[in-house]
Amino acid sequence: MMLSLDPGVHSKKTRAGIPADDIAMRCRVRLARNLADERFPDWATEHDRERVFGKVREALHAEAPGFRVESVAAFEEQDRDVLFESHLISKDLLERAAGGGVAYAPDSSICVMINEEDHLRIQGFSAGLDMLGAWQAADALDTRLERHLDYAWTPKLGYLTACPSNVGTGLRASGMLHLLGLRLVGEIESVVRGLERMRLLVRGIGGEGSEAAGQIYQISNMDSLGSDEAAIVRRVTRICAEVVQQEYNARARLIQESPMVLLDCLARSLSVLQNARLLATVEALEFLSAMRLGASLRLFTRLKVADVDKLILLMQPGHLQKGMGTALTSDERDERRSEFLRRKMASVRLKC
Repeated sequence: MMLSLDPGVHSKKTRAGIPADDIAMRCRVRLARNLADERFPDWATEHDRERVFGKVREALHAEAPGFRVESVAAFEEQDRDVLFESHLISKDLLERAAGGGVAYAPDSSICVMINEEDHLRIQGFSAGLDMLGAWQAADALDTRLERHLDYAWTPKLGYLTACPSNVGTGLRASGMLHLLGLRLVGEIESVVRGLERMRLLVRGIGGEGSEAAGQIYQISNMDSLGSDEAAIVRRVTRICAEVVQQEYNARARLIQESPMVLLDCLARSLSVLQNARLLATVEALEFLSAMRLGASLRLFTRLKVADVDKLILLMQPGHLQKGMGTALTSDERDERRSEFLRRKMASVRLKC
């Protein structure tokens, strides 16, 4: 069978006119804010953090009445893991004791981390590369909260933050991109180096300090001082769109020049997922990454990209245990994960 790249697969557009194809998974814009005359969370006492949490909770109740606002400690361990795996809270906030909190909209499109590294980290999420939409949502909530909260800000520096790299706008814009094609053609390292030379941060799916398991990368701005918020959002969107095009080109070259490399990758991954008896999280993600590429290229029957994205989330430890309704050891999770994925992949077939 002759392989070809279906032009319709990558034709969708976001509101901003940027390709929102299967390569760009989602984006986030985060605003770091701190309260004036309050110690940063890592230097604060337990009482200080609880006081800040109370102030922020009152502001959220006034300006975002539909949000769920909770102390992190109020969640069961599995529920905290689910929040982390859903990218609503960070690893640092996951482990925060007194005063750590989270607030999020019913559809999880906006989330506020309370007393993480900063007093507030307001996050807007959008599909594809609609960073403008994510920023507008976060910015609107930020403006409403500022009616009730006195932010730490100076005319010279802008917003004051715990980390010097966030001083200024306090804005971090990031796109989550699936770049397996660039890995398979051997170009991912040069792309990452090029991004870093442009002062962009390149991280894995778990954010700061994580590896790019499954060839899923988060690309975000390194600097916050010296540019306005709109300029940062436009720049990161533009560069991520260029990386999306490079990945698209890599996939096209794979099909034209190395079809057996692509098909072997897909066939091996499908075989493992249909037959393995033990699967750790990282290795399952690597195989699901290949399935996602194949689904994007429409090379599998009965499998869509959205299906794989759901599996990537549901097979992670917190979601897996939540779905099973019980706590599991690491070995038990590996066994249940393989059972779960075998069942989900049983009817999938490679078309060629």
